[in-house]
Amino acid sequence: MAQNGNNNDQMKEAMKFIFALLAFVLILFVGKIKWLGKASAEAGSRVEQIFSTDLGGIHITLGTILAVIAVLLFMYILVKVVNFVIPKLAKSDRSKTVVNMITNIISWIGVILAVVWALSVLGLDPAAAFASIGIVALIIGFGAQSLIEDVISGLFLVFENQINVGDVVVLDDFRGTVKRIGMRTTSIVDPGGNYKIVNNSSIRNMQNRSLASSLAICDIGITYDEDVRRVEDIMSGLFAQMYEANQDVWLAAPYYLGVQEIGDSGIILRYAVECVESKFFPAKRRLNRAIRLAFADNGITIPYKQVDVHNK
Repeated sequence: MAQNGNNNDQMKEAMKFIFALLAFVLILFVGKIKWLGKASAEAGSRVEQIFSTDLGGIHITLGTILAVIAVLLFMYILVKVVNFVIPKLAKSDRSKTVVNMITNIISWIGVILAVVWALSVLGLDPAAAFASIGIVALIIGFGAQSLIEDVISGLFLVFENQINVGDVVVLDDFRGTVKRIGMRTTSIVDPGGNYKIVNNSSIRNMQNRSLASSLAICDIGITYDEDVRRVEDIMSGLFAQMYEANQDVWLAAPYYLGVQEIGDSGIILRYAVECVESKFFPAKRRLNRAIRLAFADNGITIPYKQVDVHNK
């Protein structure tokens, strides 16, 4: 299901790109707009006769409108092409994380350049336009503080190598794999396909479980009638065989940690095996199965709750 969702998203993005490219080519063909979006001398005179008006001191013609649309489409296509090519260069999880942040930055830069270019085509001074709408006040204002905090936190996450795309993390009792680290938000998906999208500034007390190998633990009981030393000797001779059958999820052979608990109905023994965090659950399930089969094959009795009834 997740794979089908990814394929659908890629198909939608491809259709958007093709549509933008066709629209850009059509505008260039119909409006005869040059590289910088200005109509040629002959075409300009014709399109101005079709539509021409003054808006707030700005003389707008059909050619100008087509030029603005062409500029926006061109920047959209350029950003899409760059963001498609750059990720192909990433090989490791670390490089994928950095590339992810770079493509995010490129997208924001593309938006800013498109706006500046469009204002220039309309005959406006971009600096004066930004000042007139109070863009500087917006950046330093209260409403933009959380945005700036998210961006700065995202940069620190990436360049301090705290987490990378593909790392398994635990955040607020949510355990999952990092899928994307953007300038504002980070996306985490759990084994069930559930997404958690959190602002970068809200990522606190996070555990990165991929920095070192993890331990899958199996606690299993034996009855008090069993000889602990016999069980230990039997199991120690089976660890290598268990590892050969589970090398795809275990990093090494399992080992015995000792008597974990003296319970009411039995003795609890603890076994462990090293694994990568991304395979923690399969490794734990394999360990449980291997230990249980070993007990059954060697006649080691596992305790279970029983009720004794005594008649007076």
